[in-house]
Amino acid sequence: MSAPERTPPSTSDEPSPGDRAFTDALPPLFWDGEGDEWLEETSPEFAALRAIVEDANRDATPVEIAQKCKEKGNASVKYGVANKLYARYAVEHYTAGLAAASGDATLDGTLYCNRAHAGLLLKNYRKAYSDAIKATELVSGNVKAWFRAAKAALALERAEECARCCVGGLEIEGDNRDLKVMLREAKRLVEKREQQATLDAAEKVRVRAYVEAMKSKGIRIGPASLGSGERLPAIDATTGVATYWTLFVYPESMQTDVVEAASETSTLGEHLDVLFDPAGPPLEWDERGAYARDSVEVYWQTNAAVPYTWQQVETKLLDAAGVTRREVDDDTRKEIEAMAKGRVDSRDQFMRSLNEKTKLGDLFKDKECVLAGHPVFYVIAKGTEFRQRFLDGEWEI
Repeated sequence: MSAPERTPPSTSDEPSPGDRAFTDALPPLFWDGEGDEWLEETSPEFAALRAIVEDANRDATPVEIAQKCKEKGNASVKYGVANKLYARYAVEHYTAGLAAASGDATLDGTLYCNRAHAGLLLKNYRKAYSDAIKATELVSGNVKAWFRAAKAALALERAEECARCCVGGLEIEGDNRDLKVMLREAKRLVEKREQQATLDAAEKVRVRAYVEAMKSKGIRIGPASLGSGERLPAIDATTGVATYWTLFVYPESMQTDVVEAASETSTLGEHLDVLFDPAGPPLEWDERGAYARDSVEVYWQTNAAVPYTWQQVETKLLDAAGVTRREVDDDTRKEIEAMAKGRVDSRDQFMRSLNEKTKLGDLFKDKECVLAGHPVFYVIAKGTEFRQRFLDGEWEI
């Protein structure tokens, strides 16, 4: 006996008592590369498998055992595309054949090559690759082994190794169309990776320069709080001047105005002059006419958000720029995600009246200023009942 008789579905699915004993002795088979230590020839599990095979095949030579296992594996793997269970059976048979230790390099090379095929069907690309490479080491002229190694390497996104294996196969069979097609794909991936590396390097320089510029301006920014998203300032590369997407909120009427690019050198008063231009159309929502240029005042909320660290800002910007994902930043991403759900202690928050002659850049340097995604200013009409409720915190958006 070699390995359990797992052949085409047309035969009985019920193994013999001897086969059942062999099957029970095998460890759980792998699907995705986990728990396949028993396939490694240096492992204690493989040594135990070898003892089982030898004990079950006392009347056969190692070559005869390996040959029979290969045939059983071939019979099973044919059905592996439609039914992955048969690919698993094939792995059992080929592994049992290797455990027989035939000493025949060609036969062992075929067993490794065929087990690589089963591994590809099971999408265990790591094991498929190592098996196919072992097959090429035993029989360098095995084109199928080179192809399977290349295919597994490509699935693992190891484009350079895929190309190397394609070249190895083409040296033996120069007109092999499948290898040529895969070689072109590997080269395309290498070029794409090189282009991405160039992009990554450029974006890292740009992002770090941007972060340094934000630091120098004393800007602090945190998660958005009003559903309008995070809109970091644009900083002119020549002048160094920052412009901000700025939201003016009228909490009494739940209306808003947006200034798309408010310069840090501008004052609140200059923006109010535009928003409440006497020559402009009347505000449809201000039926009482309470909101006029001389009758409004502007507030902001102190500590509007928990500020991001500069490492968090850099990670967000690099991700947004499409830089290759960096595992080292995974913890930072978790911190950012948690911050979106966090809240500032309400005792640290209050509405502060602002001097409309102050430049925005100077306002944002205030130690209690944290931009919640972007600048937000609250515009209130003087002398109204709502003004007092606003200051007392008896309102909500």
